[in-house]
Amino acid sequence: MVKLNKISQIEHAYIFQDAIADADTFNGAFGEVDSTGKFKATANKAMTIMQVEEGDDEGMPTYKIKKGEHVRVGDLTKLDGQIVEVYGDEVPEDAFAKDVKLEADADGSLKKNDSATAPYFQVTSVIGNKLGIKVKVVASAE
Repeated sequence: MVKLNKISQIEHAYIFQDAIADADTFNGAFGEVDSTGKFKATANKAMTIMQVEEGDDEGMPTYKIKKGEHVRVGDLTKLDGQIVEVYGDEVPEDAFAKDVKLEADADGSLKKNDSATAPYFQVTSVIGNKLGIKVKVVASAE
């Protein structure tokens, strides 16, 4: 799951768009929305499913989303230089350290890549006892 770090992040730039899941996926998956309005998990993208979780699976490490389901997708490139929070199974085990660079993998999860180029996410802090991470969005070349 990907969450905004501050409420002001949606007051200044509306980052959301509606889409339909192109395949079975999960909340927090990274990818892109194509011209037909379908979300597909894709490597090296900074759009992510930011669905409000409900029901029995709410708050679980993986909140599953079925093919054809409506999803709310956040375009994190609009938050360049800002902090977002990432929780759950999409966070790799080797990401729980400051300054680790992460990029989207083809399955929608994040993977460590020390030589990542924009867009990528740089870990700024660990939340709790490896509960999640805060990352800075790097959407443009520094």
